Amino acid sequence: MNFEIKHAILKRDSVDESFELVDSKNHFENEEYIVGIDSDTLIGIEIILAAILNNDFKNWNKIKEQDNINSFFTLLLKLGYKKEEIEYILNEI
Repeated sequence: MNFEIKHAILKRDSVDESFELVDSKNHFENEEYIVGIDSDTLIGIEIILAAILNNDFKNWNKIKEQDNINSFFTLLLKLGYKKEEIEYILNEI
C-alpha cells in the first residue's frame, strides 16, 4: 500500500516575516487554511505511518513509560529498528 502525506514548504520572508507557500504539486491551491509542521516531525510521522502500514511494531509492548524516549529516532530504535533500516525507510519516503 502506497501512502503519501500531502505537503508543501512554508518559506519565511526575511524582510517582513510573512510566509510564502511553496507548493509545486498544487496540493493546496484551493485550500483556505493549511497547517505548518517542522520537517523533522513530518519525517517522523511518515516513518510511523509506514511502520503502521507494514505492521512493524513487533516490540511495542517492550517500551516502558520510564524509558527515555525524546525523539522519533529513539522510539524507532526502541521498537527494534536498526539505523540501516531507518535509513532505508527514509529513502522509501
